[in-house]
Amino acid sequence: MTRPVRIPTLALTLLAAMPASLWAQNAISELDTNGDGAIGRQEAVSAQVEAFKRLDADGDGQVRLDELEASQAAPDAETPTREVERARRKARERWLANLDRDESGGVSLSEYQAAMTPYFDRLDTDGNGVLDGSELKRAIGEPQ
Repeated sequence: MTRPVRIPTLALTLLAAMPASLWAQNAISELDTNGDGAIGRQEAVSAQVEAFKRLDADGDGQVRLDELEASQAAPDAETPTREVERARRKARERWLANLDRDESGGVSLSEYQAAMTPYFDRLDTDGNGVLDGSELKRAIGEPQ
């Protein structure tokens, strides 16, 4: 069965609490490996690969629910309610189901990239293959 790719919104939800200018600057400083002040397509792809590797804790090439849960564990200082834990688990299950295009029970790097790459294309509003600070700020709602 082929399902439409749904882009997860968890990352954008977490970013909403951070001022756009600070988030854009942090994103660029973290991902800009060539020092040009922007994020190129290859830098974004490299970041996707690294993020996938961090999620794939056992290194088998598949991110499964247990690995996703471990990567998103609540900080020690936080004791979420059962309701919050259930909601978080359902969100992770939906993420996994949406990205697991071949229904193998795990998300491969190619499935992960197929879901994440459209983010870059949507953010790259001028279509030049590079994300600059203004495109990142605009993406999370800061007026220009």
